[in-house]
Amino acid sequence: MKHKLSNYGNSDAHNQIKKLMLRGEKLTIGFFNEDITNYSCAWIESKTVSAFKYVIFKEDNVYWLMNYLVNGEVEDIDAKPFGIQGEIEEEEDFQLCMLKNFIESKMTVQFSPLPRDGSGFVRAISAFDNGKVIFKLKKTDELLEYLKARDFILL
Repeated sequence: MKHKLSNYGNSDAHNQIKKLMLRGEKLTIGFFNEDITNYSCAWIESKTVSAFKYVIFKEDNVYWLMNYLVNGEVEDIDAKPFGIQGEIEEEEDFQLCMLKNFIESKMTVQFSPLPRDGSGFVRAISAFDNGKVIFKLKKTDELLEYLKARDFILL
């Protein structure tokens, strides 16, 4: 699915993230696909700034965010707040892809016990020195089998 993302201040969002990083704020990040365009996005918040959307046009943008969370690095030389002519093609569940990347990369991911959470979602958190990533995924048989096969949950 290809669409143009119009009238969204992604450059402003990028600059706001950089300001938060320069101030050394702990960021809370969640990943999602934008409803209308299905673009890969992150919502970013801190103690001083309410959550806002940041469209992720390139993998470098994810590396930039994660490098800050893990190492405190703020350099964004490869991260750009815009895509090629504002277009991107994205069909996968970005949040699920990110969770799988975390697991495959051996990052620490803590899951909420499933019996306590009867909401139909799988919730997890990955904490770092400079913030955290929060996951809230719809509970599916495929996801549960994936997590069970990697000993993240007991069924």
